[in-house]
Amino acid sequence: MIFETIKNQSQLHRHKTAVICGDKKYTYTELIESVEKLAAVMSTAFLPGDRLLFASGKEYHYIRMVLACDILGVTFMPTFPNLPKDVVDGIVEASSPDHIILTEADALALEPHNKALIYSKKTDHTYTVLFTSGTTGKPKAVAHTSAGCLMACFNSISVYQMSSNDVILSQLPPSTVGGLYLYALPGLIKGCTVVIEQFNPRRFVKLCEEYKPTIGIIVPAMILAMQNLKTWNELDMSHWRELSVGSTIIPEEMLDILFSKGVPAIRDLYGCTETQVPAFTFLIEPDTEHKLQLECNDQYEYKLDRHDQLWLKSPLLMSNYLNADAELDSDGFWCTGDVFERKYNKLFYKSRRKDLMKINSHNVSPIGIENAILVLDGVDEVCVISKERGLGEKYIVAIISSQDPQINKSLVMNSIESKLMPYELPKDIIVTKETLPRNQMGKIQRHVIQGIYGEVNEDQS
Repeated sequence: MIFETIKNQSQLHRHKTAVICGDKKYTYTELIESVEKLAAVMSTAFLPGDRLLFASGKEYHYIRMVLACDILGVTFMPTFPNLPKDVVDGIVEASSPDHIILTEADALALEPHNKALIYSKKTDHTYTVLFTSGTTGKPKAVAHTSAGCLMACFNSISVYQMSSNDVILSQLPPSTVGGLYLYALPGLIKGCTVVIEQFNPRRFVKLCEEYKPTIGIIVPAMILAMQNLKTWNELDMSHWRELSVGSTIIPEEMLDILFSKGVPAIRDLYGCTETQVPAFTFLIEPDTEHKLQLECNDQYEYKLDRHDQLWLKSPLLMSNYLNADAELDSDGFWCTGDVFERKYNKLFYKSRRKDLMKINSHNVSPIGIENAILVLDGVDEVCVISKERGLGEKYIVAIISSQDPQINKSLVMNSIESKLMPYELPKDIIVTKETLPRNQMGKIQRHVIQGIYGEVNEDQS
């Protein structure tokens, strides 16, 4: 369905550059021809309804493969390249693929099925299976239908008001929901030029200078990785039309940095593998009050339960998990596990419920504390956890990764005490030169750090 839409639109943009990935470029005509040739080769080994587990070190191969699978009615299940064997084994157990292509040797080893060539298209066909980041140690296999994925693309086109004049910089991993259905595929549907490449601090600056992207995303970890580069400090970002932020709550000080570089508008995003992105969004301008508020997208319905957990309902929602039960209520709403709060009569993301810390009868989000620390010069990474102090009471501990010898407990406490409530202030601060553990998505693994520096919470074990 998505391939046919791109192919029809490509008639208007035959010789325009469709995809740029490092030194590799495809015009729209070349992309369509490449995908159709790939599908023809695959058709001798794949049948409609088969599941393909796929990984590649080259981002553009994900685009070619998902569209070839689209033609054949094959379920595309992308993952990260070069994963450890035990991780791959866990993914295989979760998703039961019929074919696995993780290397060129895997592709060459495919065997023909010796059956008639069959093409099949159904709107309820499982178009893709995506894997959660496995923050508790075990990824879930999330299934989305053809109709849901196509609607997600159109939703993104509508949110960003994409046009063929846009240049999209897609640096989210193409094995994720944001990497495919937020930017790359919607951009191709609208005839944009899509620059798809794994984030690299120096390359980001070069890509901005060379291609002048108008739509894309940046997250706090990217900004921190570039903050000591002279080219970043001198970078003019006024070519962006909308630059999005997401993945985690971004400190407002970082928003101010982007505005000072000429970014005219910043779009805050909320969504996840199960919901597509964005389920909630808000466009921030330099003079916006309450910058980190979020509004529900028109394609979704929501409600908050008594714990302020967000429940969502939408045709863009996943169809099911392959390896777990989805928590749906009688009205078809799915529990995200994320806690929102109302302030100033608006909605704000607070935290994952399992990450909230009960401190002196207050539900404390670690994210706000982390953001207060993260903006300090010399702080590279931070993770906030809790430790038991007896009689069921807990206290807050901040783990800071820094190479700067000036960063110490006293400096950090003096810097944050005016920004946080008294019950949010860490009782202990640990500074280490070691980098903090992250998963393949680049997210800090709080449960791993909790196991190293504190006691493992019951709902994280």
